[in-house]
Amino acid sequence: MAWPGAWPSHALSSSRAGLAELRKEVDSLDSDTSPETDQAMARFLVLRACGHVEFTFDESFCAFAESKSSPSVASYVRTQFFRGANPSAARIGETLRKLDPSRADKFEDFINEDDQRLKRELDFMVNRRNKIAHGQSETVRRRKALDLADVSAEIADWVVTSLDPRT
Repeated sequence: MAWPGAWPSHALSSSRAGLAELRKEVDSLDSDTSPETDQAMARFLVLRACGHVEFTFDESFCAFAESKSSPSVASYVRTQFFRGANPSAARIGETLRKLDPSRADKFEDFINEDDQRLKRELDFMVNRRNKIAHGQSETVRRRKALDLADVSAEIADWVVTSLDPRT
């Protein structure tokens, strides 16, 4: 089945735009912002950045499956996603490997470039997200949150390109 819509989809574009908007807001906080507000905004940005990678991977994978399979198979695939699974480098790689080993190898090459910079940052982001969500970490600072938002966009953009359902 051919992909009928635009790519990236409206949902994916909206997720990326929302991340960029929040990143800009956090980056433009005044220097006289209270430390509590600064910390809360940094933590929220980390949560949102991690969620963007998770949503983008799940949505892109499902859209790709929908474009390449029958409606019943696509429906089955979609039921396996959107369960709040952490978007770790290992999970993304393993899931891609089930679809296409070559695509998984390309992801691993991408994520391991520059001395595994993206892999380390993604795994750190997932770790911080989990600690923040469970009330165990107050340590992420504004600069690190901004950097993680950039990493999130970089990884998500790769996923959107790699899982383009029009190809």
